[in-house]
Amino acid sequence: MKIEDEIRAQLDEPHTCVVTAVPDAAKGERLVAFYTDPDVKPQDLWERLGRTELPKLWVPKREDLHCIEAIPTLGTGKTDLRAVRQLAVERTSTVGAR
Repeated sequence: MKIEDEIRAQLDEPHTCVVTAVPDAAKGERLVAFYTDPDVKPQDLWERLGRTELPKLWVPKREDLHCIEAIPTLGTGKTDLRAVRQLAVERTSTVGAR
């Protein structure tokens, strides 16, 4: 995914990221990104992504960029997309509740 490539480019090795979509009342769905580099604040990452050639539609909102300790994985080592999506739903529902 192009957005994941751009986020990874903003992080120091060996940190990584994953992007998923959650339902959005206004647009149908919106992107939520998780990354593992604690030295990069969500605001800084959002500003860096805004300076890339990515279409603005592809850049998650500031409040949808989340630093987490580790990306959920399956026993095979692959990303657990179901767990990532559930985490995104939980994080976005708490943001909307504020």
